[in-house]
Amino acid sequence: MVKERHIQHHTPDYNIAVQTIKEAILRSQYQAAKLVNREMLSLYYGIGRYVSANSRKGFWGTNAIETISKRLRKELPGLKGFSTTSIKKMRQFYEQWEPVITKSTAVAVDFPISTDGIDIDTLLCAIPTATTVDFNMEEFLEISFSHHIEILNKVTDIP
Repeated sequence: MVKERHIQHHTPDYNIAVQTIKEAILRSQYQAAKLVNREMLSLYYGIGRYVSANSRKGFWGTNAIETISKRLRKELPGLKGFSTTSIKKMRQFYEQWEPVITKSTAVAVDFPISTDGIDIDTLLCAIPTATTVDFNMEEFLEISFSHHIEILNKVTDIP
């Protein structure tokens, strides 16, 4: 009988502990997801920049993106998100957002483009931090890539 009172007495304390820990876990998971999204957008922006520079200026021939996609999936079995269509969407993401991002940053970042090799810093470029009030980079980085593509496909002019 004494044990039952002791357990019942501490049960609310356990509930508070569980709720506190649960909130910490969920907050941490949310922050991790935001950081992953930020990194993925940076990667896709960098890949888009690289593909745009090489495919639009004629360095690569026709079907280059398709060939690259196939080789990537062959060299990295199980890789998802790098189909020909996805890589073209990365190029679209870069080409359509680059003027806005560049205009919104204090210093334009110029990354070297190589035709024979790739500078890893070029590919994995961080999206610059915007400094103007007109463009909120933090909010931009919270939107998933698929939502960015959806937005780009529905608007005719990005400010």
